[in-house]
This record gives sequence, structure tokens and C-alpha cells, in this order.
Amino acid sequence: MIVKKVKDHHIITSNSCGSIHEILTDEDYDSLSVAVLPDSQPTKAHYHEKFEEIYFVLDGSVKLKFHNPENGRTWNEELSADELCVIPKCVHHVIEESSPGNRLCVMCVPRFVDGDLIPSDIL
Repeated sequence: MIVKKVKDHHIITSNSCGSIHEILTDEDYDSLSVAVLPDSQPTKAHYHEKFEEIYFVLDGSVKLKFHNPENGRTWNEELSADELCVIPKCVHHVIEESSPGNRLCVMCVPRFVDGDLIPSDIL
């Protein structure tokens, strides 16, 4: 069993996502990573080849833009509190706007892999 308390969060700064509070890392559990972005800000467009991301909005809202290179589709989504999206591998994505005081939970399946944040040349 794994129990993670607030005092156990590992706070890091990402060039793409800003402040990240890592809750569950590969050192804890190798099949899933969980982090919370308090007051997430617009990110740099990117994609991942090795894992999917699940964005679950805890508070506030975020406006996202996506591009799927498989079918050439580009679209926008807005997520509010208690809503989520699953971002498949290789789908380009970016947070374009976020409400003040938002909190975004980001889960990576399988776990987050360093170096698998590939800048998007499409978005």
C-alpha cells in the first residue's frame, strides 16, 4: 500500500508546465505518475511518444488545443472542475488559457518518462 501526504509532495519546475507537485513518481509506483499543477498557466505545445496523459481539473478551468497527426484533426476543448480528458500518445497538446486559482491533476500512464516531452511544430 502507498500513502502520500502533502508533506511528501516533490515540487519541481518544468520548462513546459511550470510548478508541478509530484505526488506519485516512478520511485513509488512504476505504472502511473500523478502530479498536481496548482494555478496552471499556458504551456508550450508538445506531445509524448511513451505515455498517455490524463488531465483532470480539480478546480477552475483550462482551455486546451489538440492536434492528432494520424487524421490531421486540430480542435479545442475547455475543461471545468470535475472534468477530464485522456490524451493519447503522439497527440500534440497545449494549455492555451487557464482560470486563476485552477488546480489540474495530471496522470501519466504508464509513468512519466524524462526526455519524452517533444516540442510540437504544429501547434
